[in-house]
Amino acid sequence: MAKKKKIVLTNKKDSQGDKVNVKKVVATQSKRGNSQVNAGTTRKSLVFNKENYKWVAIGIALITLGMLLMLGGFNENPTSWDEGQIYSFRRTLLAPVVILIGLGVEIYAIFK
Repeated sequence: MAKKKKIVLTNKKDSQGDKVNVKKVVATQSKRGNSQVNAGTTRKSLVFNKENYKWVAIGIALITLGMLLMLGGFNENPTSWDEGQIYSFRRTLLAPVVILIGLGVEIYAIFK
């Protein structure tokens, strides 16, 4: 991508004292906020750094752990209904709380 240039007109006096318009070509500044110009190359900064990705991974691990805690358990006899296994503490309280903590960690990772 070619750099944009603008022409600037300035008034100078010549040797007789008369005003003369002088054209001068000037490179314009980059209008991108996240870029830095170093020796003619453009470098973009990343939105997330290494620590943000670490927190994202921790959040994903907690959400996965919550889903795994909610899994499992089946009745050996398909004709019987075991409420103790289906409505256990692990499935009804522990797993959803772990998932919500994981989602909170994800929000923290995004806004950090």
